[in-house]
Amino acid sequence: MVGSTTNDSRALLFATNRWVEKTLLYNAAVKSGLKKDAEIIRKRDLFYEDLLVSSFLDIQTKNKIKITKKEVSNYYAKNKNSFTRVDDGIIIKHFVLPNNKESISLKKILKKGNHGAEFENFVEKYKPQTKELYRRTAESSAIGFVFSGSVGEVFGPKKIDGGFHLFEILKKYKKGSEQGLEVVYDEIYERLLKQKKEVLVISTIDSLYRTSDVFISQVVK
Repeated sequence: MVGSTTNDSRALLFATNRWVEKTLLYNAAVKSGLKKDAEIIRKRDLFYEDLLVSSFLDIQTKNKIKITKKEVSNYYAKNKNSFTRVDDGIIIKHFVLPNNKESISLKKILKKGNHGAEFENFVEKYKPQTKELYRRTAESSAIGFVFSGSVGEVFGPKKIDGGFHLFEILKKYKKGSEQGLEVVYDEIYERLLKQKKEVLVISTIDSLYRTSDVFISQVVK
């Protein structure tokens, strides 16, 4: 794909330029004597200590946390009222294709509603994203026009940044409507992960207290 190759080349050039600039700035900083600056050394050592601590805790908690689909489902059921949309929403399937010809071919398939083998080939080849957008943020973007469509409607192809974009409207929601579990699943998973990690961290610190001679005395005035 020509467009993809061009984007990869640009990304490589950008990364190379950034590396060269960083190297030049680093060498200039060393020559100026900053590498021996006491305050910078102190900040470096503090950062290194924090890095060691966070790495140790990651190792201690890694593979010890299990979150089941049932736990996610139960959390959703208990907190369903907190998962309401704060704005009008829309769920779209977003394709990015390399040329107009491919885009027109796919659009014809989508408009027929024929999601058979030919459609699956496009899915396999271009890996479309299914995403939820909110009106206030989307309408100020290059794809805000999708909110004017109805469920099942296909927009595009629209050329953006060298690619040809197609948008199929899957669902539309009103402000205040409930978000389904499939939409908030990842968010709930991360919440549960954070909760369980906090418990393990406290347990790890308690264990270290019990096996060390470190203690904190409380001074009563």
